Amino acid sequence: MGTSHNARTPGSESKLGIAVIGGGRRCRSLLEVLETADPKTGFKAEIVGVADIDPAAEGYRYARAAGVFTTQDYNDLFDLHGVDLVINLTGNKDLCPAIARSAPAHIPVLPYPAAVLFQEIVHEVLTASRRVAEQADEIHRTKSFVRAVAQATIVGAMVLDTDYRIQWINKAGAGMAGIDEKEALGKYCFQVSHHRVGPCTFADVACPMQETLKTGLTAHAIHEHMLGDGSKVFCDVTTFPLFNKAREVVEVVEFIRDITSDINHEVERRTTALKKDLAKLVQEDKLIALGKMVASVAHEINNPIGSIINFTKLVRNALREGDLDEAGIARYERYLDLSLREAERCGRIVTNLLSFSRQQAVDPKTIDLGAMLDDIAALTRHKLELADIEFRKRIYDEPLCVWGDYTQIQQCFVNLIFNAIEAMPEGGRLTIRGGRDEDRNEAWLDVSDTGTGIAEEHLSSIFEPFFTTKTDGYGVGLGLSMVYGIIREHRGRITVKSEAGKGATFRVTLPVAPEEGGMP
Repeated sequence: MGTSHNARTPGSESKLGIAVIGGGRRCRSLLEVLETADPKTGFKAEIVGVADIDPAAEGYRYARAAGVFTTQDYNDLFDLHGVDLVINLTGNKDLCPAIARSAPAHIPVLPYPAAVLFQEIVHEVLTASRRVAEQADEIHRTKSFVRAVAQATIVGAMVLDTDYRIQWINKAGAGMAGIDEKEALGKYCFQVSHHRVGPCTFADVACPMQETLKTGLTAHAIHEHMLGDGSKVFCDVTTFPLFNKAREVVEVVEFIRDITSDINHEVERRTTALKKDLAKLVQEDKLIALGKMVASVAHEINNPIGSIINFTKLVRNALREGDLDEAGIARYERYLDLSLREAERCGRIVTNLLSFSRQQAVDPKTIDLGAMLDDIAALTRHKLELADIEFRKRIYDEPLCVWGDYTQIQQCFVNLIFNAIEAMPEGGRLTIRGGRDEDRNEAWLDVSDTGTGIAEEHLSSIFEPFFTTKTDGYGVGLGLSMVYGIIREHRGRITVKSEAGKGATFRVTLPVAPEEGGMP
């Protein structure tokens, strides 16, 4: 009924020869699996013959196309050379006794249930082996690709196993660590990058390697790495997972880029921008104080102007009436002297206002704090009188000279004085004391008031930008933060002591100006 097309050769004796009764779907599956089996699995078998009463069955036709012996009478299979095992895949359990009676004694026959189990086991073993091989091949290709790309870049790169050990590292990565590429293999990544004895556990920065192993996703962080020469740099660390077919992370690729210069550049850029913004805020705060000052000095300017007008009228009338005896001339000279002094006082007030309002470049020079306070007192005298505030100034070491920018230091004390005035709505006493600390070569000034004081919970925040306890219309909380910034820029300090209801004292400390001039 059939023709043998596949007589086994002597070289194939080591293979298990299988004859299949039943050429259906299971037969074809077994044929396909055995054809594609990897020899490295150690399972060596081949189908030497297929029998089925239906020549149109798919396994039967597949076997014939592959050159395997086919027949419609299963008894022909027993005459084939090299048959070591006969399996019944017909699905007909009743056929098993007849097959067993026909089979030679030396050829075992698997009945249908056992044959199906045999086919499934072979299928699972061989396909699983193939999947493992494919996964290994895919991982190898992926790693090869990653390594090729990483080797061509100047960015540090390494491949890590799930135990944090370095499986591969490129030249750039090894160079950053100051070790040879071969020397790095097998070491832990935290040994090479951080000189640590255990995985990275920073409180404020996560380890991207740990994140990738935990989530199976790309992770990123900024870490401080130690170079081979002992110096430290900031690095942008990014990790990418490598998966097997089961979507399990088997290795992690880590890229490390030194961003220290980028950070320095960004810090410089932002510092420059902040300085520009600070200069604008200082000027805005100065304009707020200027508005308060203008209202205060309007009366101060109006009074001497009125005196000048009156004295000028008296002199003019005398000239018209011809009253120019010696007593009259002496009287009119006194009037003119008074007018001149009042005009000069107006000029000083206006000059101080212009100096305070003008946005000038920093111009450090020696500053006499006592004289500066006299100028500020002249500008604020009327406001102090209207607020029923007594002003006292006690400078124990005259002259009290410091080094800095006049307008900026002036603005600091104007802000402190206005704060003191606003803290005494019912009147009180404003006292400014100053002196030298010879041991530390510093000058100090205390601005004290008898006002409402500062609550204890606010003391730690009063120098923060935009912090204020004032109601609307009294500023935006920049005054004391500006004072703090300016004093720090001048290498000084500002502190405060206060209790609620008992007033406040702000102490400003600045370096004393050297006698020969120049920054101390």
